[in-house]
Amino acid sequence: MERVPVPGSRELTRSWQGILGRLELELNPHNFATWLRGTRAVEFAAQRLVVEATSEMACSWLDQRLRVVVERAAEQVLGAGVSVEFVAPGPGTGTAGAAPAEQPPSPPRRGPIIGGLNCANTFEEYLPSEGNLLALEACRALLDEGSYRATPVVIFGNPGMGKTHLLHAVACAAAERGRAVVCMGAGDFTTRFITSIKDRRAEDFQSAVRGANLLVIDDLQQLVGRSGTQEELADTIEAIHNAGGHVVIASERHPLELNLLDRLQSRLVAGIVTRVEPFRITERRAFIERVARRARTALPAWAAERIAGCEVASVRVLLGAVHAALALERNGRLDLGRLDLELSRVALADAANGEIGERELLERIARHYTVSLDDLAGRSRLAQVAAARAVAVAMLQERGRSLNQVGTILGGRDKSTMSGLAARGRELIAAEPGLRALAG
Repeated sequence: MERVPVPGSRELTRSWQGILGRLELELNPHNFATWLRGTRAVEFAAQRLVVEATSEMACSWLDQRLRVVVERAAEQVLGAGVSVEFVAPGPGTGTAGAAPAEQPPSPPRRGPIIGGLNCANTFEEYLPSEGNLLALEACRALLDEGSYRATPVVIFGNPGMGKTHLLHAVACAAAERGRAVVCMGAGDFTTRFITSIKDRRAEDFQSAVRGANLLVIDDLQQLVGRSGTQEELADTIEAIHNAGGHVVIASERHPLELNLLDRLQSRLVAGIVTRVEPFRITERRAFIERVARRARTALPAWAAERIAGCEVASVRVLLGAVHAALALERNGRLDLGRLDLELSRVALADAANGEIGERELLERIARHYTVSLDDLAGRSRLAQVAAARAVAVAMLQERGRSLNQVGTILGGRDKSTMSGLAARGRELIAAEPGLRALAG
């Protein structure tokens, strides 16, 4: 009879290490380090292998993306027919009487920090997606001595996409490993630099900042027009790079789209420059479920799906929509009409934050037709409201919004309705060319 590893035994641990060895050769190094390093096998019975992931997020990601690959590797070590189940760490994981896990070594003394850190922003709390995975892996790699670590890492994208979260996660993790960290916004960097010059302490400022192992700068776009600070930042990046340190920077726009000094631009684009993109619908579903679970409130499936269909360019705005739905649910007032009203408000707020001024456009259209913004998102069939709504759909679509996004902004209407309104709007604009002036 074939001998199988005993749950909790050293033999099971050795078997899992053998499986990990095979996976390390097969997988991308960053994926292996991010999701499988630190996992452990806690149970093996009836060809079912239970593996404890490093976090709830990692557990979900492994189950969705790598379970088949892990099962294939497990069969090579444990025999045919092995199924793998990933579980999150916590009390009760594994079987009774299992051998206690080895205690991790005590973390090194926290490294010196200049600036402010929010260590509630951790990698475990960051939801991976197709649109942010390169940024996440690039930041994680900076902590791993054995990984390829390109620097600087520049993360850019719309406000509210989690860029600051990543910056503080890597800064806190580096500090916990004993590294010297500088973490501040570009505005704070500017203020400290200018103050040091006024106080004749520029050398002290430069010595402290350039001696960091990790430099983290948020809101790079705030340095536009500040040539002196840009020169200082370029010198600082150069000094840290030459000393073997690393740099992570966040910006709302690509460095080459900002009016920066050529020397600073060339240094920034020499590393990894990656954009963080909005969640796709499946990722929005996972995000909604996660927020609701942590709030200890379940949303009806129809409500979660309605929110997931809301295409917004910001994780922060999506979070606001979920919070609004949870508040309605707790008060027993969640229904389709109230939820659609909240989603239209959230979408209008998102439009107001955009670079192309969608809220102002909608207000101009509403004034032109002597209606209100609420009328545009409402259900009125009055002729002037219907015309205003159709023109709004056509103009928002011309500005890059998808029909699903426009439908969300205008009261949660479906794509087929939006398509008809867009066609009607284009006819109205062609018949009244003066409407184009509303978008100017």
